[in-house]
Amino acid sequence: MARQPAGEEPPRRYPRRRKWWTALAGLTLCALAASCGGEAVPTPAGAAGPSERPTTPVIAPAPTAGAAYSVLLPDGKPHTTANIRVNDLLGDGSLQIFVTEPLSGQVTWLRGIDDVTELTEGLTQPVRVHAADVDGDSFRDLLVADIGILGPTNRKVGRVVLLRNDGNAGFEPITLLEDIGRVACAEAADLDDDGDLDIAVCVFGHLDGKVIWLEQTNELEFVEHVLDDRPGAIHAYPFDADGDADLDLAVALSQESEEVLLFRNDGGGRFDREVLFAANVMYYGLSGIELADLDQDGDTDILYTNGDTLDISDREIWPNNFYGLAWLENDGTGAFTHHEVTRYWGAYAVKAADLDGDDDLDLVLSGVQLPNMYPEDEVQNLIWLENDGSQRFARKTLGIGLPPFMITLEVADVDMDGSPEILGGSHNYTGGDEGHRLVMFDIPIGGKP
Repeated sequence: MARQPAGEEPPRRYPRRRKWWTALAGLTLCALAASCGGEAVPTPAGAAGPSERPTTPVIAPAPTAGAAYSVLLPDGKPHTTANIRVNDLLGDGSLQIFVTEPLSGQVTWLRGIDDVTELTEGLTQPVRVHAADVDGDSFRDLLVADIGILGPTNRKVGRVVLLRNDGNAGFEPITLLEDIGRVACAEAADLDDDGDLDIAVCVFGHLDGKVIWLEQTNELEFVEHVLDDRPGAIHAYPFDADGDADLDLAVALSQESEEVLLFRNDGGGRFDREVLFAANVMYYGLSGIELADLDQDGDTDILYTNGDTLDISDREIWPNNFYGLAWLENDGTGAFTHHEVTRYWGAYAVKAADLDGDDDLDLVLSGVQLPNMYPEDEVQNLIWLENDGSQRFARKTLGIGLPPFMITLEVADVDMDGSPEILGGSHNYTGGDEGHRLVMFDIPIGGKP
């Protein structure tokens, strides 16, 4: 187990608040390329695989007047973008962006930039979506994690919903799981190696919750298996941790536990739990994980953020020492070594991409920095971290203004020019004008260190 102290104990004091929106951190994205009709083992969550990356270029829109970014969807009040994901639902290589919007009760599907479809039927408050052929009919469906209610509650309002594709872009809502706590994540993968897709589910809940997987025994018939009976699960991402050709699960567990877990699969859907990281304080503020082969050695590593500033203590906290980003380096056998990346208060969403064209993976990191929380600290809505090729990262601030409260990021080379664009969406928690539903921007290389 890699264990790291939660941070320095510094000179300011703030009241403890019980977190509620960390369920939204389930809301950092993963573009898990789940199989569609016998495809190979899914690409790890956190980077769309070859079958998911768009292959048809799109003309990127010019930045909105007076801004460094383009606004792709008109804003409303309030608006909360819980998750942005590039998935190839149609299987034609075109750019397809999925935006889950719980306060609007919809999944917004963009084909290209201008062709927009709003999916609302059968949904209450969706927080993430995954395109996968769950029913095995060769058409990719949309698997939706529906939290039910964003705010804290023990009510059994969570659901897993399948928007079943009829092959003509028509969708029939089918509830696969209900009468459970708030659901933050649902990811399809063949976890028992029997040729169909099962589902890993995070029931974030509130005081009660669990991590489960749903075994598909017949077409759209599932048996529940409990992996962990604690609340606060944000992400459960299928990936092959140890190179044995079956799918394990990386899990982020917040609330009272604050752990990064590995559920190691024996190949038949029987999992052993391993703790990869455990914070030594309850107010650590774990806000999510992201999977990527950060050192490009052929296995999957785990990035994790702690930035939930609403999950704080009456103890003294220095935000820029306490919150931030770290990664767990996989040696190829599923043994992980902890590495610090940077301290950055409010850290929420992270993506790995080659931002400067030098063939290694850099990092882009956004934060939810509420000015009233730490009024003496500079607000930086997003930073990027330049990789020197040996996973030593130089932190770069940006000389451009970007929207606040971006709890979800996605990366895609929209115009096929070799330089990735960044997609971001904001959690407009006040109901005012803060942030945007969906924006696109470039990282200007050469920002001041």
